[in-house]
Amino acid sequence: MDRATIKAPEYIQFYPTLRCNYSCDFCFNRQLPDTQDITIQGFEKLASVCRRSGIGHIDILGGEPTLHPHIEELIGIISENGLMTTISTNGTRPEILNAVSNRFQGETVRIGISLNEGRMPDGLHEYITGHRPIIKTIFTDRGMAEKTMHPYIKMPGIDCRVIFRDAADQKDLESCTCFESFLYHLEAIKKRYPKTKGVFCGGFIPDTLSNPELAETRCPAGTTKLSVLCDGSVYPCYLFFRYKEFCLGNILEDDFSRIWKHPVLEFFRRFSGNQCPNESCRFYRDCRGGCPAMSYLLYKRLDFPDPRCIKQGENVCRN
Repeated sequence: MDRATIKAPEYIQFYPTLRCNYSCDFCFNRQLPDTQDITIQGFEKLASVCRRSGIGHIDILGGEPTLHPHIEELIGIISENGLMTTISTNGTRPEILNAVSNRFQGETVRIGISLNEGRMPDGLHEYITGHRPIIKTIFTDRGMAEKTMHPYIKMPGIDCRVIFRDAADQKDLESCTCFESFLYHLEAIKKRYPKTKGVFCGGFIPDTLSNPELAETRCPAGTTKLSVLCDGSVYPCYLFFRYKEFCLGNILEDDFSRIWKHPVLEFFRRFSGNQCPNESCRFYRDCRGGCPAMSYLLYKRLDFPDPRCIKQGENVCRN
């Protein structure tokens, strides 16, 4: 598919609120400044722009989305516009999740629950067994939270996701593993639990089977996805939220076609070769060099190899 013919991403990652009732050490957004929750009127405009622009999916993240006082109404607006959504939550408000799942049944609304550090809020077990949502966990150098996921990972109707951890600073790198090691462990997990899937940046290995338009891109930012903050500001990816130089405009105020044609996106839409020095990695030929946002965060260079695989010029892969 010619990227020039693509008029909009398949989905946006949207943050209706940045407020959260947890303070997880792996959360990238923990360092973002406070931003006011989106209003119902603002979200109606956002959903309308998505529908008219051909964006079919709004991926709702946070913060903790269920802390937004009108989250059920926001999901209703998505449904009214004929769009799909996935909601990522820590599961601390199962009463909200039950209301959403009971009202919006079917495949148009899916809920993903993060189970990490062994916490199980009251009522969440009953919700999971009753509605069979997506179950997610962060993969670190200690592995995944298998004990928390174990009661559900074999249940019919439940999909499991193992997420490759982001690193917002040098300290975070201590808890990260390299991509080769992540896939090595993911393969072992999938042998035991075949329904498990890995979640990682397409800047490593893009899913060209599902998205052939990614065949020549550096990563999916600006081709299949964009990220939007509560105030409507648009970025190539949520990992750039703290850097105003990557702001593409405001989806509530600016013409979307101008946002989509922003010159900042050109880097992400072109792959010019894997810059990683570790040619012995078994994924080297297919890899794009990792997440450019991670490289910018720690090295202020988009074209530098992913810092989770490279540390001070040395390879830190460990199987």
